[in-house]
Amino acid sequence: MRTATKSLVAYRVLNSKKLLAKNFWNFSRPKPTADEKEGSIASDNFLGPRASKYPDLLSLIGGDILNEQQDPNLRRQELARNLRHSPIFTAAVDKFVHSELPPSEHDLSSIPQYGLIGTRRDEKETASPEDGLVIGNVNIPWSAFICGSQGAGKSHTLCCLLENSLIANDNAGALPYPLAGMVMHYDNHANYSTAQVCEVAYLCSSGIPVTVLVSPSNIWAMKRLYNNLPGLPPGSPRPKVVPLYFDEHQLDASRILKLMAVDPTAERTPLYMEVVMDIVRTIAMEGSAFTYAKFRERVAAIKWMSGQETSLNLRLQLLDNFMTPSPMTKTTRPARSPENIWSFEPGSLTIVDMSDPFLSSDEACTLFSICLSIFLEERNKCGRVVAMDEAHKFLAQSGEARVLTNELISVIRQQRHTGTRVVIATQEPTLSPTLIDLVNATFVHRFLSPNWYEVLKRHLAGANTQDPGRNNSLFRTIVGLRTGQALLFCPTARMDVDDGGPDGTKGIKPLNDSYVKIQIRKRLTFDGGKSITAMSASETPEISMDIEVPMHIVEPKVKGGKNKRKSGEESAIPITTGALTTDILATEHLNGDEGSVSVDGQTIEEKEVDGRQGDVPRPVVIEEAKRLSSFMARHHGWISLSSRNPKETTGFYDKLEKNLSMAPGKINKIKGLKSALLIAVDQAMKQARKEKKKKK
Repeated sequence: MRTATKSLVAYRVLNSKKLLAKNFWNFSRPKPTADEKEGSIASDNFLGPRASKYPDLLSLIGGDILNEQQDPNLRRQELARNLRHSPIFTAAVDKFVHSELPPSEHDLSSIPQYGLIGTRRDEKETASPEDGLVIGNVNIPWSAFICGSQGAGKSHTLCCLLENSLIANDNAGALPYPLAGMVMHYDNHANYSTAQVCEVAYLCSSGIPVTVLVSPSNIWAMKRLYNNLPGLPPGSPRPKVVPLYFDEHQLDASRILKLMAVDPTAERTPLYMEVVMDIVRTIAMEGSAFTYAKFRERVAAIKWMSGQETSLNLRLQLLDNFMTPSPMTKTTRPARSPENIWSFEPGSLTIVDMSDPFLSSDEACTLFSICLSIFLEERNKCGRVVAMDEAHKFLAQSGEARVLTNELISVIRQQRHTGTRVVIATQEPTLSPTLIDLVNATFVHRFLSPNWYEVLKRHLAGANTQDPGRNNSLFRTIVGLRTGQALLFCPTARMDVDDGGPDGTKGIKPLNDSYVKIQIRKRLTFDGGKSITAMSASETPEISMDIEVPMHIVEPKVKGGKNKRKSGEESAIPITTGALTTDILATEHLNGDEGSVSVDGQTIEEKEVDGRQGDVPRPVVIEEAKRLSSFMARHHGWISLSSRNPKETTGFYDKLEKNLSMAPGKINKIKGLKSALLIAVDQAMKQARKEKKKKK
């Protein structure tokens, strides 16, 4: 009871204090007038409207989207814009857009550069066969990925896309401003009797200037291949085969490190490579121009340990082999091309074919990477198109191939800014899923692998949505494709006229998450990708062995620093310690004098320089082997060197080394030389037997 009374007293005291404070506030504040009371009531009961500050922002929104329903002109402009920026479209869409525009606005939708890709072969009905034509927009940069089994038509599709980009005056489209093209090719079987040429080289039959850049150490085999393209009509232009050399000014710090297989991001780097990196960094910090000569001078000034110097020389070997020959060159090699191989004129095609038994796929990718960067340097001269033929042979997901893949991805991401088109043809879609994700269009030719199909379902917009669950109807469609047919996946392609507009108007709709079945058109140039049958193989003309390769010869330096040869005399066996060099023409031919070697049309007798054994150029060894084998075929009935017993074969090589004043066993020590000799000798014996029969 006492507690309740205390609580009541406290409550009354608190209320008294609140009442006193309220009265004091009312007493001290002046009373509002009548007008103030009305204003207060009005402000409490109603918030008046204010002027909006956002209408001006509407000018930043595309008027086409907001007002195209009300303004027909804006709608027509939108149609024309969509067509101009479509990588692929049909003739039906182009005809519809032009029908919607007045004659004065036809230029708005005109595409100045285009080329026929093929025609539709799906169930879509067209008013005429012309409406089903599938056309590529060559005026804008876009990229393509082509996959399928061997013989399904990949290279054919690649060549058609390149024809659309390079041939100015043709019947497959319009190309007032041709592009410049570069194709990268590599084959593991680099022997001239087994290697496959790049099929794109047949574009030379239409007059396109085709230059094939090859490894200097394999130029003889590659020149025989490209000079004897099977099936090329007589009198057709031929590709120009020249060695790939980099000029000194083209090798900056990053490219030199690439050729030396240096990865700056690697966790573990050999100590000598850390020193090399420091040399490169020091030259860069000095601010002077980075030159290869300066780099080699700094490297030579370092006192290396024996093991380090050996490893460093191995890394520098690839770099030296692809440097343009100069007075500093210490070994005989093919001479550089007298023409500029890096000009990349509009309408020209450059094939970088690094097929070489002495080059691995990683080294080929390194060279491809440097060639790609040089190709993109002067892209303001004309548009560029980069293609990979048979990319599965070198574009693996390891080592230098991953670096090249990342560079291609970067080019595709920036294709609108660099004006570069990228086309990749490969058998395996598992090559790089990222490439499939980024390209604008994917051409899927016939293949039979369920694993490949699963990759496509994960990375193509129309592959999974059109074939949900385990139906596999799309896979059956791919397996049933004929040669030359393909499924086209291109979300931004404009293939059909849309009749179902919201207000009843017609429009053009993108392909989105669907696909169309198309038949690729015929080639404009000679088709060199036909399968070789037993009958066609018997009809293949004999390969000509007469190959001329300009040589950069290093003259021998003898005792006393004087050159022993007389003025105007060519040295057949140069010693590589000299510094005096000259370019001559080493001509390989079958009918030489039996007691000599023929170089540049001059007969060179057997000789020895200052009693020392020199390094004999490979063409000289091959020429002498062919001369000796021809003699054995004509006078001793030899059919081939491979058919002789080991004793006779050893005797043949001993005689060859003796004729050329080579050290005994030298041929066995040179990697790849015996296999090259075996092929050349068998060809020479075959030719000698034919000539013997003709005389009879």
